[in-house]
Amino acid sequence: MDEQTKIFYQKLSIFMGPIFVTTFVIFWGWLGNNLPPPHPDWPAQAFTDRYVNNLAEIRVGFLVALVTICLYLPWTAYVTTRMKRIETGPYPVLAYTQLLGGCLTVIVVSISMWCWVVAAQRPERMPEITQMLTDAGWLMNDTLYMCTTMQMWAMALCILHDKKAKVPVMPNWACYLTIFCGATFFPASLTAILRDGPFAYDGLLGYWVPYPAWLIWMYIASYFLLGDLKRRVEVGEGEEAPLPVASTLRPAAAVAKQTIS
Repeated sequence: MDEQTKIFYQKLSIFMGPIFVTTFVIFWGWLGNNLPPPHPDWPAQAFTDRYVNNLAEIRVGFLVALVTICLYLPWTAYVTTRMKRIETGPYPVLAYTQLLGGCLTVIVVSISMWCWVVAAQRPERMPEITQMLTDAGWLMNDTLYMCTTMQMWAMALCILHDKKAKVPVMPNWACYLTIFCGATFFPASLTAILRDGPFAYDGLLGYWVPYPAWLIWMYIASYFLLGDLKRRVEVGEGEEAPLPVASTLRPAAAVAKQTIS
């Protein structure tokens, strides 16, 4: 693959981040009737009525969001490869932590939306079942957030410790913002216990702070990633560096040994 093609796919992978965020807000948030989300202390029948009264848009919203969540994968893959260039050596633990966190995020969010797709398939079923599926989807997002937090923290720490680059991938303030946005999910753990107030899954600290923080972070990180890619292309850093001559030649003793054998 030539360099121009590589750069094209790198840029496309970065753009997958903002595209994912935009489609997520439109289909999961707006069409999925999650702006605002349901109140966890509603009676069971109210959950069923929510699906019945908005069935078409909820089905379309969750199905499209379920497909487009996978756009998070190429974005994560690009971040991983970029971090490996920073974290040189045979043990790029932060890069692989970020990769695993991104992949697990896709799995967690996909399963949560799948619960809501199942709830919308048969809205005439017992209201308690619809209520349970709705709760299951929200609690999966709100209690299994740590994989996303680890992804964000690994990315921020890797870039903060990049001492070789004249211009870092992201400025320090963006890295600290990334750490803060990852930490905003911690209060959401209480959604498993509380069904009312700021810690409920429709509350200030259970929903209105962590979810926008994650999506805004995606926009900010993608902006700086695109700028970093542009700089690398301008100075020719996108090309693979040639291997040192010494590493391409086998030691003379090894060659002689092979010849004798």
